[in-house]
Amino acid sequence: MATGPRNAVDSVEVADAYVSITKLSGEVLVTLAPVPNSILEVKQAVFDSTSIPMALQNLISSNGLTTHEDSEKLDTTQNHSMLLVTSETPMCTWDIDNNPAAAHLQCEGTSVLTCPNLRLDFCTVLTKEPIRSGVHYFEFIMHTIGDEQWCGVTSDPKFAGPMANPRMACACWTYYCGRRCERGSLRDGKGALHAPGHAVAQFKQVGQGDIIGMLVDMEKGALAFDLNGELQGACPVDNDKPLYCLTQPDDERDKIELKKPSLQDAPPANLKALAGALLDITQDGKVLR
Repeated sequence: MATGPRNAVDSVEVADAYVSITKLSGEVLVTLAPVPNSILEVKQAVFDSTSIPMALQNLISSNGLTTHEDSEKLDTTQNHSMLLVTSETPMCTWDIDNNPAAAHLQCEGTSVLTCPNLRLDFCTVLTKEPIRSGVHYFEFIMHTIGDEQWCGVTSDPKFAGPMANPRMACACWTYYCGRRCERGSLRDGKGALHAPGHAVAQFKQVGQGDIIGMLVDMEKGALAFDLNGELQGACPVDNDKPLYCLTQPDDERDKIELKKPSLQDAPPANLKALAGALLDITQDGKVLR
């Protein structure tokens, strides 16, 4: 049983031991009774009560010295007090372990993806935790592009590995970087917005060291892409399911870094674009230059 801060302890029977989860401000967020068997169960109960995703929860001892691991068992006869600290790091952490082609991928830290052992035509990689609600800004830093790449979001949590191609794929909304030769169509060659079934509009070609910005608004169901701070376009996205950030390296030289700056760092033009007319993603665009 979980209770909120107003009647956190008063509503717990005297005979029951409990877990008190507190914010850094000292406010009691939730009280759990009886005591769950493990930290993982505590996180599930906190999610059920507050909708804070389990992957973003860090539970720390009340003295601030110890971080509790998910596998940790709890003494159900004793009271426990913990601090809850949330972190959005999993939203910009590449999920290598669960990728079908994990042996071909490497990660520097949590956010810099490399693939020096890539022996596949391509491999799509997702983040560990999706975007579930709110407004968020991400940056894909394209340190090295061997040929072509895609960066964006998908609502399919299984869209990973060498069989997942985001080129105009279902449940994918991406910035197609274009090929290094800069020839071809919006489907294959030119930088473009790719949405389910369509190469929607021409975007600037992405080069070495460029930064693709992506602003996602889950409430509006829309996202906007920019390149080095210059707006490229905004389009509708499905918002009835969580969205995972994705990238698709296809060359062993590729190196992509994903960052999640503060929303205040998003270019004002991106925010304005989400409030205006969005690109029609039900038809193909044309090469403009």
